[in-house]
Amino acid sequence: MATSHPHTGLPDYLVPGLSILFVGINPGLRSAEVGHHYAGPSNRFWKLLFDARLIPFPMTYRDDWQLPEFGYGLTNLIARPTAGVRDLGKREFLEGHQALLTKITTYQPRLVALLGVSMARLLLSAKEATYAVRRSVEGPIQVGLQSHAFGGVPVCVLPNPSGRNAHYSYQHMIGLFCGLKEWGQPL
Repeated sequence: MATSHPHTGLPDYLVPGLSILFVGINPGLRSAEVGHHYAGPSNRFWKLLFDARLIPFPMTYRDDWQLPEFGYGLTNLIARPTAGVRDLGKREFLEGHQALLTKITTYQPRLVALLGVSMARLLLSAKEATYAVRRSVEGPIQVGLQSHAFGGVPVCVLPNPSGRNAHYSYQHMIGLFCGLKEWGQPL
């Protein structure tokens, strides 16, 4: 089911029982302009999905509506589009935290994949997070499957697939995306 955010028109793609819910920080300006997720010309999200064999054929941002057919959902922590994460306020993160918890509780994905280490740090250490979760993320956030849950669902932290993210090589990112298939399987 697709639901549009009132500020952007960028829809969530959520259905009950997804194997993986991909959570972005917020839409980039290009994505908001075209109404599709990960539409920036240098964004590697769609290529990573295909190269990791999470989807059976190459897709682009124009195909984002098809992801639930493969057991994957898309949402953003914050609906408001910006040129970069520095344009977002702390209050937006706190409100997004609660909205994401509601989505996770409602749709019950098997795995939440947070696309961005800085988002994961803010999200998992937010004052609304449980004390146990905050204590487990006091040190630096590492990419990969986490030792704690968010909203009762296992969490994986992935590098932001934006082409502006030079901290992780494509090979490192593809290895993490390949692990998603195993991590998103039922126990």
